[in-house]
Amino acid sequence: MTTRNPAAAYRSTAVETRVHEADPHQLIALMLEGAIQRLRMAEACIASGDLMRKAKAASEAGAIVDSLSGCLDFSQGGDIAARLEALYDYASRRIVAANAANDAQGFGEVAGLLDDVFAAWKQIKPA
Repeated sequence: MTTRNPAAAYRSTAVETRVHEADPHQLIALMLEGAIQRLRMAEACIASGDLMRKAKAASEAGAIVDSLSGCLDFSQGGDIAARLEALYDYASRRIVAANAANDAQGFGEVAGLLDDVFAAWKQIKPA
C-alpha cells in the first residue's frame, strides 16, 4: 500500500487544472514559471546538500526549457524567435553544466534569464 502526500496531491491537481484551462499564451507562462521554480529548487538543494532532489529539479527544468524551445514559431516570431532559441540553447547547456558541477550560481543565472523572459511574456496581450 502506498501513502500519498495530501499536499503534493493537491499541488498536482491544482497544476493539472491550470494547464487544462490555459490558452497557449498561458501555457508558455506556466512553463516559464515551472522552469524557474525548479531552478530555484535545484539551487536550494545544493545549499542543503540534497543532491538527488537537485538532479531531479535540474532535469525537469532542462526538459521544460527544451520544450519551450520546441514551441517557438519561426514563421511568425522572426528575429525574436531566433533570439529566444539561442537563449534557450544557452540555458539548456548551462543547466547541464550547473547540474554536473553542483553550481548553484549557474542555476541562479538561468533562473534570472528566464525571469526576464517571463516578465516580458506577461506584458504580451494575446489576441
